[in-house]
Amino acid sequence: MPRIFNAIRQRLLKENRFTRYLVYAVGEIVLVVIGILIALQINNWNNFNKDRVLEEQYVTGLIIDLQADSLAIGMLKADSDDQVRRKKKLYEYLDGIAFPEDSVQHFFAKQWELSMGFNPTTTTFDEMKSTGRLNVVQDPGLRSRIIKTYNAYQTFVNGGQAYYERNRAELRKLAFKIPGLVDHKVLSNPINADIAEALKNDELRNAVLANYAVTVNMQLEELQGVNHQLLEHLRAYPIHRELAR
Repeated sequence: MPRIFNAIRQRLLKENRFTRYLVYAVGEIVLVVIGILIALQINNWNNFNKDRVLEEQYVTGLIIDLQADSLAIGMLKADSDDQVRRKKKLYEYLDGIAFPEDSVQHFFAKQWELSMGFNPTTTTFDEMKSTGRLNVVQDPGLRSRIIKTYNAYQTFVNGGQAYYERNRAELRKLAFKIPGLVDHKVLSNPINADIAEALKNDELRNAVLANYAVTVNMQLEELQGVNHQLLEHLRAYPIHRELAR
């Protein structure tokens, strides 16, 4: 094709047909520009399709990760609910309401043995961040919710959960000092320990009351909420209707 254009150009110049040559030259430039624009459009279309495929992969990955997180948070929340219920009973006991010794033992056990251990699944989100592809998700509202959710995870792990674990560790040290408890194999049911007597100790009693159980329980409930909201948004996202069903 370039040889044909060149031959026509040479012939026009030899015949001194400058006007026709000029028109031809402009036409040739227009054709080149059109070719470039078409090539750019095809390239943009290909990139757009690649981004949509990648977007779908990320949406799928996020849904799988968040479903795993939902199960983990649900299990922790159920265990935390039980801890809070028992703590409220201990409040009543410490306020002067009489309970059988084995009930006091039952209420006390959960206050220092529970471990949070929430480790969010961040595989997909980490990949999106490390590759700089967060913007492949077209909906800015969804992008914002994704970032908000994983920030909430990190805040809980580094804040509420870490603080709870420190308090639990301190309470655990005090609990192991209770006669009859340290040698008992089933720590959640310390039948050989005189818990009622142990709770007369101000340090132990204050550690139980300040073990952060109620606060971390509320934070787990908030995590459930942000997790559920993001899952619902992802499942309803137009590119992933099939997975939503």
